This record gives sequence, C-alpha cells and structure tokens, in this order.
Amino acid sequence: MLKKILGCTMLLALTPCGRIFAQTSIETEVDWRTGNLNVLATHALDSDMLPQAHPRTLAALERKLPALLIEDMKNLPWDRLGTLEEYIKRVPSSMALVEKLTESLNRKWSRISEDRTIVEASYTLDLTELLPKFFPITDGLNLPRTPVGWIPIPEDDWTGIVIYVPENTRVWGTGISSPPHPALYARILSSDLTVLSDPTRNKDNFLSYYSVANRDEIDFLVGRRPYRTMARELYGELPCDIVLSNEDTKRILAEDSGKEALLAGRIVILLDSLSK
Repeated sequence: MLKKILGCTMLLALTPCGRIFAQTSIETEVDWRTGNLNVLATHALDSDMLPQAHPRTLAALERKLPALLIEDMKNLPWDRLGTLEEYIKRVPSSMALVEKLTESLNRKWSRISEDRTIVEASYTLDLTELLPKFFPITDGLNLPRTPVGWIPIPEDDWTGIVIYVPENTRVWGTGISSPPHPALYARILSSDLTVLSDPTRNKDNFLSYYSVANRDEIDFLVGRRPYRTMARELYGELPCDIVLSNEDTKRILAEDSGKEALLAGRIVILLDSLSK
C-alpha cells in the first residue's frame, strides 16, 4: 500500500532536473503518501495562434512524452538494490513493462501559459494501482509463526502500524548510519531479516510515507489505535528496507490484529525529512 514526499509539509521527491527534448520538457515528482507519479510537461506553442494551435501543440507534446518519461522514471528509487534503471539492467525484459506502464499516463489538464509561449499539461500515474499489474507478485507472503512465550497483550486490537525512522539510522551490517530512503519496493524486516512486508509478494504492501509534522493526517490509513514503534536499522545498498527490533516483531506477530495490519498494508512510515 504505497498510498503515499518533499517540500516542507508535503513530502515530494523531485527528480534532479526535468528532461528536455527539443521544444518539450518534463518535470516529475513522486508523492510517497499516495503512490502517484506526477508529471508536468511543456511544449513550445506554435507561432500562429490559430484555434488549432493548442490541440496541435498538445499532440506534438504527447508524441515525445513517453520517451522523456521513461528516461526520467529510471531515477525512481526502486528497491534495496537501487533505482529502476539498475533494476532494468538486472532484468532487461522489464524495459518492455516500463514502456507499457507509461501508456497508462492519465492527463489531468492542459492549458496555454499566461505568456502564450508554451502549452502546459499535467499527468499522473497511480503507481500503487499499476505496478502490481505490470510487475506481478512472485509468490504470496507467509508471515512467521506466532512466537512462543509470554508477550504483552494489548487491551484492544491494533488498527495499523506506525514506524518512525530517525534521520540517521544505522544500516544493517555496515556500522554506519544513513537517512531513510523511501522506495517503491521497500520492505519491512525482522531483526534476523525475516520478511514481514514486501510489495513484490503482496500487492497491498506498498508503504506510505509521511512527515512527522503531518502525522495527524494518517488516521485514515492506520486507524485511531495503531502499534507505534521506531525502526531499529535500515537495510540495503539503497537503505530503504526497515528493520524492526526482535521485541517489536514478536509483539506484532503475537496479535491477530498485528498480522492483519501487516498483510493489509495498514502501515505508515514517519520521517523527519526525505533524503534526495
């Protein structure tokens, strides 16, 4: 459940720069709260201001847009091994899937700029919904067995899980610290690296990222009584996987409501800020 960053209170991850091709340019950003990839594209307006100038320029823009978007999307943080571009290098056949994914781009609006020099158009891709269709899950996620022994039991069921990840968190197996890195296929792991949440194995496991400043906006995702904890470590070459302590893992798995929250993706990751 990727439903899901940077600029002040609204966490948005902007690509380093827009792509420019001849008279066409694009800027992209991922809203990690909702899982939407937002695209703003522009194309120089034809010099004549005939009634057909807007649709004609828009058509020219949209002919060039797919190639530009694919190049820009390669910068997307993908998983613990790196970006989408690095994933494509490992799995060359996935390039065809990315190309088909861009065909699902949804135009929200288009307009002529106030100075009448360009046509602007806004588009969106709902990655939460689309990625499982183009990159099907490999196999189902089976959670570990309920731990044995005495474990504190909550008076009421947990309605979700909230994990705070500090700005500098230790990276598993390295002895160094790193800011957390939101990624499309970030996982949640136990202290022994058992997988607790994985979007490649459960389409509901995309993570939602919010700033600490906006934590009052998360009730609709995790309910009024979530299990709250802090990440113990990060994991990966791109430190995006979140490692929980052994105690937290046991408490979550000991309760049906905890396991249900994991499987249903009712999880929010709270960040101080988003590293670029």
